[in-house]
Amino acid sequence: MTAPRSSYDVIVVGLSLGALATGALLARRGFRVVALGHGSLPHRYDRDGRALYRRLGAITAHESPAFRRVFAELALLPAVRRRLTALDPAWQVVMPRRRIDVPTAVDRRVAEVLREFPEVPRAVEEFYAALSVAEPALDALFGADLSWPPEGFWERRRARALADALPLRPGSDLLGAFAADHPFRTFVDAQCRFSGAVDPDGLTTLRRARAHGPARASMLDGDEHDELTRMLLEKILQHGGEVRPRDTVERIVVRRGRAVGVELAGVDEGLGAAWVVTGLDAGAAHRLTREPLSRAYTQTLLSARPRHYRYLLNVVVRREVLPVGMARRLFAVMDGARPLTEENLLALEVAPGDGPEVTLRVGALLPRALVDAGATTLRRVRPRVMGALARVIPFLDRHTLWVESPHDGLPPDDPSGGAPPRPSAPEPMEPLEEFTAPGFLGLCGHPLRGDVERLLLPGRQAVPALGMEGELLAALSAARTITRSDPSKERLRVELWSRVES
Repeated sequence: MTAPRSSYDVIVVGLSLGALATGALLARRGFRVVALGHGSLPHRYDRDGRALYRRLGAITAHESPAFRRVFAELALLPAVRRRLTALDPAWQVVMPRRRIDVPTAVDRRVAEVLREFPEVPRAVEEFYAALSVAEPALDALFGADLSWPPEGFWERRRARALADALPLRPGSDLLGAFAADHPFRTFVDAQCRFSGAVDPDGLTTLRRARAHGPARASMLDGDEHDELTRMLLEKILQHGGEVRPRDTVERIVVRRGRAVGVELAGVDEGLGAAWVVTGLDAGAAHRLTREPLSRAYTQTLLSARPRHYRYLLNVVVRREVLPVGMARRLFAVMDGARPLTEENLLALEVAPGDGPEVTLRVGALLPRALVDAGATTLRRVRPRVMGALARVIPFLDRHTLWVESPHDGLPPDDPSGGAPPRPSAPEPMEPLEEFTAPGFLGLCGHPLRGDVERLLLPGRQAVPALGMEGELLAALSAARTITRSDPSKERLRVELWSRVES
């Protein structure tokens, strides 16, 4: 790398939520930040005048301590809350011969669940009582000023002390009072399997408690994640940073084991930096450094193995076909005796908007073996998902206007009979990984620090079991690590946090 044309305190590579939140916090604290798009795609895209999506969009972490801390420090919390539309019921589960609404109020939730499962009243009441006790304790743990994942002897010791105060033991069975084949287990897991960014077959007590306990969900106008991205980018600009969404990084430059900048692709330009932050997966980030892997970090990377992938199908329908009483967020189980995967378990969201047409975001979990089998097998997923969806929404075929997935490589289905649009190249699906050596409490994955000094990874792999909340925890941790490298900025951080907490 020749002498860089520009130098920054922090370079953010990619526009993931964790990386952008880190950059916005640091810009707010006086660091000079530049955010590079690195090929990041918006979650919403348009085709034939219709709004389509690349992923499910409901926000479930908006009342978490991490969300409040990030957006309060950035003075964005009131703006976000004004634009949020709270969902009540938070979600709905449809199973053979059952439809269960999950209200946000605990007493109403218990009454609704007891209506559907009157044969186990004591077990249901004890289950929700345990969740009510666990929620404030989990909030205290995730609201503490710690690094996530915890690092260093003293931080791990403090985190362990907070974890020891949890009323739920990590190895206990939250559903132990229910028989192995009781449908209540299916009811709980139908929603929990779509929470987090980790293997859905590895649900634990703490994962279920965090996913099912708060029973909150909201939507923003437009695309939820794109709106949060826009707000964070504006904060970086507002505090003197730069945003270069079209720039792609060719290489993260490393000298003497330390990240010192990046080289941009397609142009003869380098950028210098004291820190590099990215939400890329750990393996992809390290490949950009072109440095040999240490033996220890090789084992770290090998400990994560994809087990499932998230598949999304956009189904545009006439609004009149939506059944009366159908929630805007729904989980549909076709057969409780079969594995909760592929078309047997669908996540359905009614995208924001109030026109005569509406986009249904339909998610499914695809096993790795199916995806590895190749494009021919993957292309069979769409008709199977549509067949399952038709069991949830009667007369679906008569009112469907457009069907498209960004993942399967098939052209959109246009029932109007127009000329079939050309298929676009399939986009990768998000992998849901199993960590053979799970981190703290079974919630954490790869460490925040990479194999290169001053390269931080506040992405989905840091605290994968907590999804959006985990990314924001990692963002706070990355911002904390960088801020502590500058004593004057650390004093500002403490002052800002004190104002937020007050």
